[in-house]
Amino acid sequence: MTKASQTRRALIEKTALRLFADRGYAEVSVRDISQACGIGESALYRHMTSKEELAIRVFREAYLRFGSRMLEAAQGTGPLKAKLSAYLRVMLEGFDEDAVLMRFLLISQHETLAKAISSEDITPVLIIHDALSIAASAGEVDLPDVDMATALVMGAALQPMTFMLYGRLPSPAISHHPAILEGLTRLLGLN
Repeated sequence: MTKASQTRRALIEKTALRLFADRGYAEVSVRDISQACGIGESALYRHMTSKEELAIRVFREAYLRFGSRMLEAAQGTGPLKAKLSAYLRVMLEGFDEDAVLMRFLLISQHETLAKAISSEDITPVLIIHDALSIAASAGEVDLPDVDMATALVMGAALQPMTFMLYGRLPSPAISHHPAILEGLTRLLGLN
């Protein structure tokens, strides 16, 4: 792919992302994306096969990038609380760096996640699940149901960001790290 083609593709993805986040996936047409980019629809189709494919690709790349960043941030950390702190920091900093992307991920996850992710992918949910499972196996935490604990941790970590999207909690997101981590610690019965 040429540099010009890469630049145009990045413009299309960024524009589509903003439109999907602002209006919702269903309310955005291919024509809306092409007009917002200032390019014709035929040129748009050189960089995507459909609006759905574009949304899935953007979601997948961003979601898996969060997973990679979470793993990198937690390298060398010891106990579960340190890992959760590192994972949470990545999520909150990601929100502060690109609220549009986070809005898209949070709002479109229900319609896009299953289409974008395969069972082989290393996702944020899998990373949290594995950390909880390892901690439970090591006796660090008592978790009768690791799947339920994963769901509760994800909800406790993500719901404050949803509140920030709607103005119910103030930004920056990272300022809520101590309170959310304390909530996760209590939820899991960690010291």
